[in-house]
Amino acid sequence: MNAILLATALKVLMIGNSFSEQMVKSMPPIAADLGLELDICSLYIGGCPFERHWKNVEAPETKPYTVTRNRFGKKMEPVKGNIPEWLATDKWDVVTIQQASAASWDPKTYQPFADNLIAKIRELAPQAEIVVHETWSYCDTEPKGSKRMAGWGLDSKKMYEALHSAYSALAEKHRLRVIPTGTAAIRFPDRARLFKDTHFNGNGNHLQALVWTARLFGVDVTRCRYVPEGIDPALAETTRKVAAATVSACPSFCK
Repeated sequence: MNAILLATALKVLMIGNSFSEQMVKSMPPIAADLGLELDICSLYIGGCPFERHWKNVEAPETKPYTVTRNRFGKKMEPVKGNIPEWLATDKWDVVTIQQASAASWDPKTYQPFADNLIAKIRELAPQAEIVVHETWSYCDTEPKGSKRMAGWGLDSKKMYEALHSAYSALAEKHRLRVIPTGTAAIRFPDRARLFKDTHFNGNGNHLQALVWTARLFGVDVTRCRYVPEGIDPALAETTRKVAAATVSACPSFCK
């Protein structure tokens, strides 16, 4: 495992969907406030699971991803692209991977696609640390999320326990670190304040960005004074504390 700790500048490529794409907007101001340099890029397809990511790798002639990037504070115009192309575009320090939320709780949906994707990243970007992005369970008080979970025989706690186990098993198998977003969300007091349907609202995006910054840069995010527009400063203080405490309690595979 190529652990990147206490870095001051990182190039991060996210292979994901709407649960990671928001980091292109939410993470750079936090990094800047803490004196860190961040180049963050998202390969985005809404609701994209490991299986589809791998099928896209097997069709390198296609460009199914919307690619957004914030390069050290400068927003780039979105383009279309594919995974092999973008793995080779730059010398990434970190490449993150995740399962689609609707499949995250079911470990049978991860393989062999996640293993194949990890192998391809190691082939095309051998210098990069691969990091698992632990996504979150839906909120019991949000109708869309609670309806989905009921169909699976789950509630928020059970969905979190299942996805946490699945992500942890994948990370341990390949000796990868985990960004414990889902763990931070389940620990958050009054977690309904984090959600808009199955996605995070501004509060949730702020929490996730703090967790990412703490995990990838190895910094104490309680020192961050940046508060996004529209966020209650008192809630932001709680958010910083939960993010920092969660990452501190999950030093490697977040068991």
